[in-house]
Amino acid sequence: MKDKRGMTLIELIIVVAIIAILGAIAVPAYLGQQKSATRTEAFSNLRTLALLEGQYFAENGTYTPSLGNPGNNNPGNVAIIQTGNGTPANALPGFQPGGGTGQLVFSYWIVQNVTYLGAAQTPCFAAYAKGNSNTRVTNEQYVIDCNNNTNF
Repeated sequence: MKDKRGMTLIELIIVVAIIAILGAIAVPAYLGQQKSATRTEAFSNLRTLALLEGQYFAENGTYTPSLGNPGNNNPGNVAIIQTGNGTPANALPGFQPGGGTGQLVFSYWIVQNVTYLGAAQTPCFAAYAKGNSNTRVTNEQYVIDCNNNTNF
């Protein structure tokens, strides 16, 4: 009887192929979950902005003025929203998106008295989130308005 120790080359190739197939299935699924989590964070931050605007309206009878610069790659918009662009009475200091300014994946801004479906909404606001460049959500844009209409 032949003493068999170790694995043959064929067995080793089969094991490597199985691992490669499992990796090819798992990696895209993992990346998809990361993208989904990033979007969920933006949705949560937009809902927070809508709640803060509602609170501001209840206290002041109007929404904040437009805050922040439209478009992506504007991490400084968070500070503008938090400080009211230098006017504390217009600030939403409760807006605290996670990650810190240098780690934000989305840029946020608020526009007042928007037009929605062809009709002017006054007073109203729209809060936007747009994916920053070189992220897994580059240029994806989401919005919520004073009536809680969303595109997400």
